[in-house]
Amino acid sequence: MHEIQIPNGYFQLWQMYLAERGLDGLQLDFLQQDQAQLRQVLSMPIDTQSSYTFFLEVIQRTQQHLDCPQLIFEMARHIRPEHFGVLGYIASRSKSVAEAIHYVMRFSRLVIDGSAATRVQVYQHGDEIHLAWPNIDEKYALIHEMTFACIVQLARQIFGLSQPILRSLHFAHAAQMSLYAYQKFYGCEVLFKQTDYQLVLRLDSLELQPHQSDPSLIHLLTKQAEEAIASRLSYETLDQQLHMRVAEYLRLQNSVPKIEQIATELHISSRTLQRQLNEQNSSFKKILEIERMKRCEQLLLQNMSLIEIAIYLGYSDQSALARAYKAYNGQTLLQRKQQLKD
Repeated sequence: MHEIQIPNGYFQLWQMYLAERGLDGLQLDFLQQDQAQLRQVLSMPIDTQSSYTFFLEVIQRTQQHLDCPQLIFEMARHIRPEHFGVLGYIASRSKSVAEAIHYVMRFSRLVIDGSAATRVQVYQHGDEIHLAWPNIDEKYALIHEMTFACIVQLARQIFGLSQPILRSLHFAHAAQMSLYAYQKFYGCEVLFKQTDYQLVLRLDSLELQPHQSDPSLIHLLTKQAEEAIASRLSYETLDQQLHMRVAEYLRLQNSVPKIEQIATELHISSRTLQRQLNEQNSSFKKILEIERMKRCEQLLLQNMSLIEIAIYLGYSDQSALARAYKAYNGQTLLQRKQQLKD
């Protein structure tokens, strides 16, 4: 699974927003060509997933034709735990904000999935907790907008927040609407064109408890989530699993993985892994090189120098990195860096 997949709950939120305005999403003229696909998505269980590309198209057309730049916020106001599937229910029954964050990190791919999906990283800085993930591509701006708004709105419901726990929000992309609209919805400082995406919380907010914590139900829901993850992995090819694991290793470990390390994560020997790749006319070296180049583009967006990127990705020098990128993309690194700035 390479394309980003998002929860069908997001499509349900879109439908709920339209119904509130007295509109039927399956009867809108500007979405006439998408009716068949919309009917299929909306008929599927709320906890399954569908194409982000299709969701992006539907939302952009809706924003344009209904003249609603704040559509994401209007949709997020309808959010309920079931829109995030089993993970939403787990979060709503957790004993604290800290435990909810733990489960979000563990089962996030049940909500957003695909080779470009990134795992949340959590770290403490003074009296703040930062939930952060890197900027992958500008085309994913909308899913970040949607997910931020839904997470914050759902947290307000689950934990009955009487005071703001957010210190700030960081978006790696440019603002999609007026700054006032963001500040009004989130009630905190909102920054754009940052090096990564971040939710910054007060440290003491980790102890906040939801209205309906339920440890026994959490145990059952966790088993269900584990089974869902295992089932999903069983349908992925070895090649897809390797791309995801290598990409994740590069992001989180700040170093280049060896085949032995990835094989250990897959619970097989490196010799077996190499043999299986050979049978698929692939190789660990080829997969590693593709993911290094993808990571290179992410680091270019963060304005790292070329020599820093070369060291980070395990190349002997800047020239070696430049040759590898030219072979991968047909462009020079300087051409790509300028293109990303435009």
